[in-house]
Parts: sequence; structure tokens; C-alpha cells
Amino acid sequence: MKKMQGFLMVESMVAVIISVVAVSCLYLTVVQSQKNGRSLELKTDRAYAYHILTSSHLRQIVVHDRIYEKAGQHRIYDKEAKQEFIIEK
Repeated sequence: MKKMQGFLMVESMVAVIISVVAVSCLYLTVVQSQKNGRSLELKTDRAYAYHILTSSHLRQIVVHDRIYEKAGQHRIYDKEAKQEFIIEK
């Protein structure tokens, strides 16, 4: 009977370990997906802002609560991040 209880305890511990690994992998996947989505959204917003600034000859534009200014040929300046970004065509 003791061997059976020991086996059930080991089996339960293995199941818990597998569950923890699965939840950790799911968490990491969701977090990385959100980071990638945010990065892609910012890149798209910059390209959109550059297009609007060049086609309408505005000095600055607000896209998703960020202020962008044209900083040169294929360049845009993000006032919130205080960085200049290159717009790829």
C-alpha cells in the first residue's frame, strides 16, 4: 500500500510540474505577442504620420497620443520618445 501512495504522490508532483511549465510557456507567449504587436503598431503609426506630414505639408501631427514632426527625408521625430526614426519605404 505504501508503494502505491508513493507512486500517486510522485505522479501528482509530475503533473504539477508539467502544469507549471505549460502555464509559464503560455504566459511568455502572450507577453511576447503583446510586445511584438506594440512595436508593429508604433512602426505603422510612424509611417502613417510621415505620409500625412509629407502629403499635407503640416508641421506636426498627433497619432495615438504621440506627437510627430518631420525631421528630414524619410525621417520623423517622435516628441514623446525624443528620438528620430528612419521611415523605410
